[in-house]
Order: sequence, then structure tokens, then C-alpha cells
Amino acid sequence: MTGGGPQSTHDPRYEGIYQRGGVTDASAGTGSPAPVAPVAEPPGPGTSVIREVGPEPGVRATGPAHPRNPYDPWIWGVAGVLVALGAYLLAAPMIHAQQYAETFPAGQMGPYAAPWFSYVSMAAPILLMLGVATAVVQLFVLSVRHTLTGR
Repeated sequence: MTGGGPQSTHDPRYEGIYQRGGVTDASAGTGSPAPVAPVAEPPGPGTSVIREVGPEPGVRATGPAHPRNPYDPWIWGVAGVLVALGAYLLAAPMIHAQQYAETFPAGQMGPYAAPWFSYVSMAAPILLMLGVATAVVQLFVLSVRHTLTGR
């Protein structure tokens, strides 16, 4: 701003309607007049004025409403495998004890007859808890995702 008073000169960048003290009538401006809107014809017999914007009844919309996480099936699979493996390892000493006892004569079986029984008995509860925790967390995440997309 170079002057202290209001600008009294015409700015050629803008039309006169936008200038202070310029032309106030819109039709007197230098711009071209607006085109005339076409006249809408009334609907013919048997046609409705109201149009549905949704899909036709019985026609399914294409694609899901929200994208799914591609890792969801893998997480459920891992949770299922962990639970199944933990349950099997928890029952394995009972399942295989008779078979293992039949392979050795009664006098040859010592204190270290089946060392994997001790490892299995320690790993089974951990695998079971890890599998159940994975399933619970996955269920929680899916419910939160469903709640947020429902809004």
C-alpha cells in the first residue's frame, strides 16, 4: 500500500462490478450473459418423477462396504493351530503312555523313559493360553473395527 487514502483508480484486472464506484448493474458489465437454462419437459404417462438411487431390489451391491484386513484369516488360523497344538500336547502323555509302556519290558523302564513328556507338560499350557489370547485379541479388534465402521 503506497497511499494513505482510498484507491480511486480503476483496476483493469477486475470487472467494473467489482470496483469501488464502478458499474453496479450486472447486465452492464463486460462479461458475456449467462446461458438460458433449458426447459424441462414434463414426464410422460407411466413414468415416475421420483428416482431411486440405491440398487434394485434383489440386486446386491458390488464389493464390501469396508475393506477387510488380509491378515484376519491368518491370525485366526494361527490362534486355532496354537489351541489345537496346546490341547494335543496337554493330552499327549496320556495318549502315548500306554503305547510307550508296551514297547519296553517292565524291568527296563527307568526314570528317563520318556523325557519329552516333561517338555510337553511345560509347553502345553503356554501354547493353550497363547492361542486363546490371540483369539480373544482378534475378536476384540474385529469388534472395535465393526463399531467404528458402523458410524
